[in-house]
Amino acid sequence: MTGILSAPIPHLLLFCLAASIVIMGIIAFIGRDGSGFFLANSAPCIAFIWFSSFVLGTPDFPPRLDSSGILSAITALLMIGTTLDFYLVRGKLLIGTISFLIIFICGMAITIWMQGKIDIWSLPITIGWCIMMITVQRIGCKENSGSAEGTLLLVMGALGVSVTAWISNITIERDLSLALCTLLSIFFLCNLTKTRFYFGYSILLASGGSIYMLVIRLSQQDPFLIPAFIILSFIFFSDNANRHMQIRFKYLSYIPNSIKILILSSFPLALAAVTTIVANTFSSN
Repeated sequence: MTGILSAPIPHLLLFCLAASIVIMGIIAFIGRDGSGFFLANSAPCIAFIWFSSFVLGTPDFPPRLDSSGILSAITALLMIGTTLDFYLVRGKLLIGTISFLIIFICGMAITIWMQGKIDIWSLPITIGWCIMMITVQRIGCKENSGSAEGTLLLVMGALGVSVTAWISNITIERDLSLALCTLLSIFFLCNLTKTRFYFGYSILLASGGSIYMLVIRLSQQDPFLIPAFIILSFIFFSDNANRHMQIRFKYLSYIPNSIKILILSSFPLALAAVTTIVANTFSSN
């Protein structure tokens, strides 16, 4: 155990990556009657919490209402998401309004938790996050390749945060967002050719909330990064751009949606990287 704890970040990431695959397989095996299909989406988030505990250390109890309580907040979101997936989604009780309220309440709780207060920006920031998460949920719950496409948006969002933190030389957030990106990629690959696991509230709230909290942490450390994060938010609307382009250019329908989303989301990611470089220049001056 001491060797694991003292291992460098890449070794920890590989360890948690393997753990994610094992946990996903165990959930799928135990829930062969159908529950595994709904609960396996919690596996990458469980592994991410494990990785975060190595990087951030044991959280305070009771957790503090500030950005240092990110690990406790992710755990709370995962518990909420897993409960919804197991008890409500299987019974098909969630409709649009209820789904929005759940996402909005979680978003407002994250904002208050991470900032430790309510200010004039809390509501518009929360609404912006809700719009992005509802978009991801709509895509993830589509039939056929929906689970893969919804996860891909989260993967690219986490990658964008990692690139921003890397350019800004902020190591903790860089490692956390890169780990989240890598762990989500496993769930994406499992659903790439066929939908094997449901895209549920576990992965939506825990992963989407993690990206949101990492953005808040980075913004608190360097407010000059806020324009880059605004540009990164357009990643979550890549599917909308894809649908409009398919209407205009019919031949694009022959290209898999995941490839088109990957290409379209790369544009705001690259633009955000350039914006980050400019922001760091202003910040250093």
